[in-house]
Amino acid sequence: MSLHHPQLPGCELLVLWSVLVDSDGRVNPQVQLLPKVPDNALQMFHSSPVAGAAEAFLSLQRILGVECALEAVVTAMSE
Repeated sequence: MSLHHPQLPGCELLVLWSVLVDSDGRVNPQVQLLPKVPDNALQMFHSSPVAGAAEAFLSLQRILGVECALEAVVTAMSE
């Protein structure tokens, strides 16, 4: 799934979702957030503004759960 902010052309967040099922039948969803920012936008900052986005999303998943973390990201991208 790809999320785009209407006021930030070229910037997007890719959401990669996979489901792992172990031999005992336990289901473990894995969701990753991959930011994509154009090079010319990155040059405006001394440090990468999206460097910690993937780690922050993982923290958000641990706190809120997978569904609520995704909902928070979608809401943020649509405002």
